[in-house]
Amino acid sequence: MPKPVSSQTDTIKETPPLKRLFPVETEYARCVKALNQANLLAVLPQSRKPGIIGIDGQEYPLPSLEQVLDLFKINHELISMKIPQGFNHLALTPISMPMSLLINRLETSIIKHAAQKEIYQTRLSDSDPFIPVRVNSQKHVWVWETLLQALDTDELVYFPEKYSNNHRGQTKQEAVTNKSICALPGWSVGLVESIPVIPNTGQGKILAGRKQLETGLSPREYLQILHTQPYLGETGKTLEDFITKFLVHLETTGEVSHDIADINAMWCLGQYLKISYAEVVPAGRWHRSIGRLRLDAHRTGNKLCTWNCGGSSEVRLASR
Repeated sequence: MPKPVSSQTDTIKETPPLKRLFPVETEYARCVKALNQANLLAVLPQSRKPGIIGIDGQEYPLPSLEQVLDLFKINHELISMKIPQGFNHLALTPISMPMSLLINRLETSIIKHAAQKEIYQTRLSDSDPFIPVRVNSQKHVWVWETLLQALDTDELVYFPEKYSNNHRGQTKQEAVTNKSICALPGWSVGLVESIPVIPNTGQGKILAGRKQLETGLSPREYLQILHTQPYLGETGKTLEDFITKFLVHLETTGEVSHDIADINAMWCLGQYLKISYAEVVPAGRWHRSIGRLRLDAHRTGNKLCTWNCGGSSEVRLASR
Protein backbone atom coordinates (compact mmCIF):
# COMPACT_ATOMS: atom_id res chain seq x y z
CA MET A 1 0.00 0.00 0.00
CA PRO A 2 1.59 3.33 -1.02
CA LYS A 3 2.36 5.74 1.80
CA PRO A 4 0.64 9.14 1.84
CA VAL A 5 3.00 11.95 1.01
CA SER A 6 3.03 15.52 2.12
CA SER A 7 1.73 18.37 -0.02
CA GLN A 8 4.44 20.25 -1.92
CA THR A 9 3.08 23.64 -0.89
CA ASP A 10 6.37 25.38 -0.18
CA THR A 11 6.11 29.12 0.08
CA ILE A 12 6.50 30.45 -3.45
CA LYS A 13 5.62 34.03 -4.25
CA GLU A 14 3.25 34.53 -7.14
CA THR A 15 3.29 37.62 -9.23
CA PRO A 16 0.31 39.87 -8.38
CA PRO A 17 -1.37 39.50 -11.82
CA LEU A 18 -1.25 35.70 -11.59
CA LYS A 19 -2.56 35.69 -8.03
CA ARG A 20 -5.48 37.91 -8.99
CA LEU A 21 -6.26 35.70 -11.97
CA PHE A 22 -6.38 32.32 -10.22
CA PRO A 23 -5.63 31.04 -6.67
CA VAL A 24 -2.97 28.60 -7.89
CA GLU A 25 -1.47 27.80 -4.50
CA THR A 26 -4.84 27.10 -2.87
CA GLU A 27 -6.04 24.98 -5.78
CA TYR A 28 -2.77 23.08 -5.92
CA ALA A 29 -2.97 22.25 -2.20
CA ARG A 30 -6.56 21.07 -2.64
CA CYS A 31 -5.62 18.75 -5.52
CA VAL A 32 -2.60 17.25 -3.78
CA LYS A 33 -4.54 16.63 -0.56
CA ALA A 34 -7.28 14.86 -2.50
CA LEU A 35 -4.81 12.80 -4.56
CA ASN A 36 -3.22 11.67 -1.28
CA GLN A 37 -6.58 10.83 0.26
CA ALA A 38 -7.45 8.81 -2.83
CA ASN A 39 -4.21 6.86 -2.40
CA LEU A 40 -2.99 7.81 -5.87
CA LEU A 41 0.44 9.03 -4.77
CA ALA A 42 3.42 7.16 -3.38
CA VAL A 43 7.04 7.95 -2.62
CA LEU A 44 8.87 6.88 -5.78
CA PRO A 45 11.71 4.37 -5.20
CA GLN A 46 14.40 6.11 -7.26
CA SER A 47 13.65 9.83 -7.09
CA ARG A 48 12.22 9.68 -3.55
CA LYS A 49 9.61 12.18 -4.69
CA PRO A 50 5.83 11.80 -4.50
CA GLY A 51 4.32 10.57 -7.75
CA ILE A 52 3.18 7.54 -9.72
CA ILE A 53 4.59 4.65 -11.73
CA GLY A 54 3.37 4.77 -15.34
CA ILE A 55 2.25 2.02 -17.70
CA ASP A 56 5.82 1.96 -19.04
CA GLY A 57 7.27 1.29 -15.57
CA GLN A 58 8.83 4.76 -15.42
CA GLU A 59 8.57 7.15 -12.49
CA TYR A 60 6.44 10.26 -12.97
CA PRO A 61 6.85 12.68 -10.04
CA LEU A 62 3.92 14.81 -8.99
CA PRO A 63 4.19 18.27 -10.57
CA SER A 64 5.53 20.72 -8.01
CA LEU A 65 3.82 23.98 -7.16
CA GLU A 66 6.70 25.85 -8.77
CA GLN A 67 6.26 23.89 -12.01
CA VAL A 68 2.50 24.56 -12.03
CA LEU A 69 3.09 28.28 -11.45
CA ASP A 70 5.49 28.28 -14.39
CA LEU A 71 2.84 26.65 -16.59
CA PHE A 72 0.39 29.39 -15.63
CA LYS A 73 2.91 31.99 -16.76
CA ILE A 74 3.57 30.18 -20.05
CA ASN A 75 -0.17 29.81 -20.74
CA HIS A 76 -1.17 33.20 -19.36
CA GLU A 77 -3.01 34.32 -22.52
CA LEU A 78 -5.10 31.12 -22.76
CA ILE A 79 -5.84 31.11 -19.04
CA SER A 80 -6.91 34.76 -19.16
CA MET A 81 -9.47 33.77 -21.81
CA LYS A 82 -10.79 30.58 -20.18
CA ILE A 83 -11.20 31.64 -16.54
CA PRO A 84 -13.98 34.16 -17.37
CA GLN A 85 -15.62 31.31 -19.32
CA GLY A 86 -15.98 29.32 -16.10
CA PHE A 87 -12.78 27.25 -15.87
CA ASN A 88 -12.08 27.94 -12.22
CA HIS A 89 -10.66 24.69 -10.80
CA LEU A 90 -7.21 23.12 -11.19
CA ALA A 91 -7.03 19.47 -12.31
CA LEU A 92 -3.98 17.22 -11.96
CA THR A 93 -4.57 13.96 -13.83
CA PRO A 94 -2.06 11.06 -13.77
CA ILE A 95 -2.67 10.04 -17.38
CA SER A 96 0.36 7.72 -17.36
CA MET A 97 -1.07 5.65 -14.51
CA PRO A 98 -2.29 2.16 -15.46
CA MET A 99 -6.08 2.08 -15.73
CA SER A 100 -6.22 -1.14 -13.72
CA LEU A 101 -4.62 0.68 -10.77
CA LEU A 102 -6.92 3.69 -11.14
CA ILE A 103 -9.97 1.42 -11.14
CA ASN A 104 -8.59 -0.41 -8.09
CA ARG A 105 -8.18 2.87 -6.21
CA LEU A 106 -11.72 3.82 -7.26
CA GLU A 107 -13.17 0.59 -5.89
CA THR A 108 -11.21 0.97 -2.65
CA SER A 109 -12.49 4.50 -2.13
CA ILE A 110 -16.12 3.55 -2.78
CA ILE A 111 -15.87 0.58 -0.39
CA LYS A 112 -14.27 2.75 2.29
CA HIS A 113 -16.95 5.43 2.11
CA ALA A 114 -19.72 2.84 2.05
CA ALA A 115 -18.31 1.11 5.15
CA GLN A 116 -18.14 4.48 6.93
CA LYS A 117 -21.68 5.28 5.74
CA GLU A 118 -20.33 8.50 4.27
CA ILE A 119 -21.26 8.30 0.61
CA TYR A 120 -23.92 10.63 -0.74
CA GLN A 121 -25.75 11.84 -3.82
CA THR A 122 -24.27 14.75 -5.78
CA ARG A 123 -25.30 18.05 -4.20
CA LEU A 124 -25.86 21.15 -6.30
CA SER A 125 -24.78 23.50 -3.50
CA ASP A 126 -23.23 23.36 -0.02
CA SER A 127 -26.62 24.21 1.49
CA ASP A 128 -28.27 21.08 0.09
CA PRO A 129 -28.82 18.16 2.51
CA PHE A 130 -26.64 15.05 2.39
CA ILE A 131 -28.65 12.15 0.99
CA PRO A 132 -26.98 8.71 1.37
CA VAL A 133 -26.61 6.49 -1.68
CA ARG A 134 -26.84 2.72 -1.75
CA VAL A 135 -23.65 0.86 -2.74
CA ASN A 136 -23.88 -2.54 -4.38
CA SER A 137 -22.35 -5.16 -2.09
CA GLN A 138 -21.19 -7.40 -4.95
CA LYS A 139 -19.83 -5.12 -7.68
CA HIS A 140 -18.76 -1.53 -7.04
CA VAL A 141 -17.32 -0.70 -10.48
CA TRP A 142 -18.54 -2.38 -13.66
CA VAL A 143 -16.48 -2.08 -16.86
CA TRP A 144 -17.72 -3.26 -20.27
CA GLU A 145 -15.51 -6.23 -21.23
CA THR A 146 -14.64 -4.90 -24.70
CA LEU A 147 -13.54 -1.57 -23.21
CA LEU A 148 -11.67 -3.32 -20.40
CA GLN A 149 -9.58 -5.28 -22.89
CA ALA A 150 -8.68 -2.08 -24.79
CA LEU A 151 -7.53 -0.08 -21.75
CA ASP A 152 -3.83 0.85 -21.83
CA THR A 153 -3.46 -0.63 -25.32
CA ASP A 154 -2.94 1.14 -28.64
CA GLU A 155 -6.54 0.25 -29.60
CA LEU A 156 -7.89 3.05 -27.43
CA VAL A 157 -7.21 6.32 -29.27
CA TYR A 158 -6.52 9.48 -27.25
CA PHE A 159 -7.59 12.97 -28.34
CA PRO A 160 -8.85 12.15 -31.82
CA GLU A 161 -9.67 14.99 -34.19
CA LYS A 162 -12.38 12.79 -35.69
CA TYR A 163 -14.11 9.58 -34.66
CA SER A 164 -13.04 7.71 -37.78
CA ASN A 165 -10.14 5.77 -39.29
CA ASN A 166 -8.56 9.15 -40.06
CA HIS A 167 -8.76 10.13 -36.38
CA ARG A 168 -5.29 11.75 -36.15
CA GLY A 169 -5.24 10.80 -32.48
CA GLN A 170 -2.55 9.32 -30.28
CA THR A 171 -1.80 6.23 -28.25
CA LYS A 172 -1.75 6.56 -24.49
CA GLN A 173 2.05 6.55 -24.42
CA GLU A 174 2.20 9.22 -27.12
CA ALA A 175 -0.20 11.39 -25.09
CA VAL A 176 1.93 10.90 -21.98
CA THR A 177 4.97 12.35 -23.77
CA ASN A 178 3.06 15.04 -25.70
CA LYS A 179 3.82 18.37 -24.01
CA SER A 180 0.57 19.90 -25.24
CA ILE A 181 -1.34 17.17 -23.37
CA CYS A 182 0.98 16.28 -20.49
CA ALA A 183 2.90 19.49 -19.93
CA LEU A 184 4.89 17.69 -17.24
CA PRO A 185 5.83 14.05 -17.91
CA GLY A 186 2.94 11.70 -17.22
CA TRP A 187 0.64 14.40 -15.83
CA SER A 188 -2.06 16.52 -17.42
CA VAL A 189 -2.25 19.93 -15.72
CA GLY A 190 -5.40 21.78 -16.64
CA LEU A 191 -8.40 23.89 -15.77
CA VAL A 192 -11.94 22.54 -15.44
CA GLU A 193 -15.37 23.92 -14.62
CA SER A 194 -16.62 23.33 -11.08
CA ILE A 195 -20.06 22.22 -12.26
CA PRO A 196 -21.48 19.33 -10.17
CA VAL A 197 -24.14 18.52 -12.78
CA ILE A 198 -23.88 19.09 -16.55
CA PRO A 199 -26.57 21.61 -17.57
CA ASN A 200 -29.63 20.09 -19.19
CA THR A 201 -30.60 21.04 -22.75
CA GLY A 202 -31.37 24.76 -22.88
CA GLN A 203 -29.97 25.47 -19.40
CA GLY A 204 -26.31 26.15 -20.21
CA LYS A 205 -25.07 29.64 -19.30
CA ILE A 206 -23.14 31.84 -21.71
CA LEU A 207 -19.95 33.06 -20.05
CA ALA A 208 -17.59 35.40 -21.91
CA GLY A 209 -19.03 34.30 -25.27
CA ARG A 210 -18.90 30.56 -24.53
CA LYS A 211 -22.01 28.49 -23.86
CA GLN A 212 -21.63 25.72 -21.32
CA LEU A 213 -21.87 22.25 -22.82
CA GLU A 214 -25.28 20.71 -22.20
CA THR A 215 -26.66 17.18 -22.14
CA GLY A 216 -28.48 15.71 -25.11
CA LEU A 217 -25.91 15.54 -27.93
CA SER A 218 -23.95 12.68 -29.47
CA PRO A 219 -20.14 12.45 -29.12
CA ARG A 220 -19.72 13.52 -32.76
CA GLU A 221 -21.77 16.66 -32.14
CA TYR A 222 -19.77 17.54 -29.03
CA LEU A 223 -16.48 17.04 -30.85
CA GLN A 224 -17.63 19.39 -33.62
CA ILE A 225 -18.52 22.01 -30.99
CA LEU A 226 -15.07 21.74 -29.37
CA HIS A 227 -13.52 22.62 -32.74
CA THR A 228 -15.27 26.02 -32.81
CA GLN A 229 -13.78 29.33 -31.66
CA PRO A 230 -15.50 29.76 -28.24
CA TYR A 231 -14.03 26.41 -27.15
CA LEU A 232 -10.46 27.20 -28.19
CA GLY A 233 -7.88 25.35 -26.07
CA GLU A 234 -10.33 22.71 -24.81
CA THR A 235 -10.15 18.95 -25.23
CA GLY A 236 -12.56 16.20 -24.28
CA LYS A 237 -11.94 14.32 -21.04
CA THR A 238 -10.53 10.80 -20.81
CA LEU A 239 -11.38 7.91 -18.52
CA GLU A 240 -8.31 8.89 -16.49
CA ASP A 241 -9.78 12.39 -16.09
CA PHE A 242 -13.18 10.95 -15.20
CA ILE A 243 -11.89 8.52 -12.57
CA THR A 244 -9.49 11.03 -11.02
CA LYS A 245 -12.28 13.61 -10.79
CA PHE A 246 -14.69 11.04 -9.31
CA LEU A 247 -12.08 10.04 -6.72
CA VAL A 248 -11.13 13.62 -5.85
CA HIS A 249 -14.78 14.65 -5.47
CA LEU A 250 -15.62 11.58 -3.38
CA GLU A 251 -12.64 12.09 -1.08
CA THR A 252 -13.25 15.82 -0.78
CA THR A 253 -17.03 15.86 -0.31
CA GLY A 254 -18.19 12.27 0.22
CA GLU A 255 -20.37 12.62 -2.88
CA VAL A 256 -20.57 10.45 -5.99
CA SER A 257 -20.34 12.14 -9.40
CA HIS A 258 -22.18 11.87 -12.72
CA ASP A 259 -25.25 10.07 -11.42
CA ILE A 260 -27.43 8.97 -14.31
CA ALA A 261 -30.48 9.71 -12.15
CA ASP A 262 -29.42 13.38 -12.25
CA ILE A 263 -29.20 13.24 -16.08
CA ASN A 264 -25.45 13.63 -15.54
CA ALA A 265 -23.65 10.70 -17.20
CA MET A 266 -20.52 11.86 -19.04
CA TRP A 267 -19.03 11.11 -22.46
CA CYS A 268 -15.24 10.75 -22.32
CA LEU A 269 -14.84 12.70 -25.55
CA GLY A 270 -11.04 12.57 -25.42
CA GLN A 271 -11.01 8.86 -26.33
CA TYR A 272 -12.29 6.68 -29.15
CA LEU A 273 -12.34 2.96 -29.87
CA LYS A 274 -13.04 1.20 -33.17
CA ILE A 275 -14.55 -2.23 -32.72
CA SER A 276 -15.70 -4.74 -35.35
CA TYR A 277 -19.20 -3.34 -35.73
CA ALA A 278 -18.95 0.29 -34.65
CA GLU A 279 -16.93 3.32 -33.57
CA VAL A 280 -17.51 4.01 -29.88
CA VAL A 281 -16.66 6.61 -27.23
CA PRO A 282 -16.33 5.70 -23.53
CA ALA A 283 -18.85 6.98 -21.01
CA GLY A 284 -18.90 7.06 -17.21
CA ARG A 285 -21.88 7.15 -14.86
CA TRP A 286 -22.99 6.34 -11.34
CA HIS A 287 -26.11 4.14 -11.33
CA ARG A 288 -28.12 5.13 -8.28
CA SER A 289 -30.65 2.32 -8.70
CA ILE A 290 -27.91 -0.32 -8.92
CA GLY A 291 -25.47 1.34 -6.54
CA ARG A 292 -22.29 1.22 -8.59
CA LEU A 293 -20.16 3.03 -11.13
CA ARG A 294 -20.38 1.94 -14.75
CA LEU A 295 -17.75 2.47 -17.46
CA ASP A 296 -18.90 1.52 -20.93
CA ALA A 297 -18.93 2.91 -24.48
CA HIS A 298 -21.50 3.83 -27.11
CA ARG A 299 -21.57 4.65 -30.81
CA THR A 300 -20.21 8.08 -31.71
CA GLY A 301 -23.50 9.09 -33.32
CA ASN A 302 -25.67 7.54 -30.60
CA LYS A 303 -28.96 9.41 -30.15
CA LEU A 304 -30.61 6.83 -27.88
CA CYS A 305 -28.91 7.64 -24.57
CA THR A 306 -28.04 11.29 -25.20
CA TRP A 307 -30.88 12.62 -23.05
CA ASN A 308 -29.07 11.63 -19.84
CA CYS A 309 -25.46 11.96 -21.03
CA GLY A 310 -23.42 15.10 -21.61
CA GLY A 311 -20.05 16.36 -22.77
CA SER A 312 -17.35 17.88 -20.59
CA SER A 313 -14.02 19.45 -21.48
CA GLU A 314 -10.70 20.50 -20.00
CA VAL A 315 -8.21 23.24 -20.78
CA ARG A 316 -4.83 21.47 -20.71
CA LEU A 317 -1.80 23.64 -20.12
CA ALA A 318 1.15 23.12 -22.46
CA SER A 319 4.85 23.46 -21.71
CA ARG A 320 7.57 24.92 -23.89
